[in-house]
Amino acid sequence: MGYRKALEFLIKDYLISEAPNDATKDEIKKEFLGDTIKKRVNDPNVKSVAERAVWLGNDETHYERKWQDKDLSHLKQLIQLTIHWIEAHKLTEKFLNEMPGKAILP
Repeated sequence: MGYRKALEFLIKDYLISEAPNDATKDEIKKEFLGDTIKKRVNDPNVKSVAERAVWLGNDETHYERKWQDKDLSHLKQLIQLTIHWIEAHKLTEKFLNEMPGKAILP
């Protein structure tokens, strides 16, 4: 359950950091995690691995498991992948903003 909670904080903090205004930030805080990912995560890599992490996180909190062949180690791997893709997205965004076009040589 703790990993599922950590995933929610990770995703929502990521989206809040990208949110254009305070109203959007407040909406993100109140939404269910699955809905937030579907509606607000634009990066396809982040979206796909985060959705699967939610599925396995939910399995850890419910009586019946939907993913019988997956366990906590898979959830940890999906969270790690989510972190990786968020870092890659943020780093790519940083360099694209810092270097918007072809450099002009002196």
